[in-house]
Amino acid sequence: MSAFKASLTVQEEEEIMKFFMLCDKDENGALDVSELQKMFANFNVIVRQEDIKIFLEHIDSDEDGTVDFDELMTYIEEILAEHYTNDDVINAFSMIDIDGSGDVTLDEVADAMQTADVGVSHEDVVYLLEEADLNSDGKISFSEFRSLFLG
Repeated sequence: MSAFKASLTVQEEEEIMKFFMLCDKDENGALDVSELQKMFANFNVIVRQEDIKIFLEHIDSDEDGTVDFDELMTYIEEILAEHYTNDDVINAFSMIDIDGSGDVTLDEVADAMQTADVGVSHEDVVYLLEEADLNSDGKISFSEFRSLFLG
């Protein structure tokens, strides 16, 4: 039902550990706000300090203001454990496709993000559309949208 795996392989965990160690510039075994910002930047995601602090509140289980490797792995496992069914994807697409055209436009994605109070910039919405728009026609078909969640 889902393209997401519920757990990581040993090799995947080792790769994440290598990446974590690269991001841990001061080599203290934890990522602080600055290191987290740089980590997101490695994925071409620009995140404000306020958003990093919100992210920290969610995954910093020991509340020390940093993310250690175990906390990061717990967060990744939680994300990978999410299951999306085809019905979930159909419902989400229908909510975003306001005009019922069968395609989602930049304006519809932006409106959905604003309605959901996600707090993403216009540039982030443009980037999301570009990444999801596999045939580069300027809109996201249901097939393209479905592949984001179900592979």
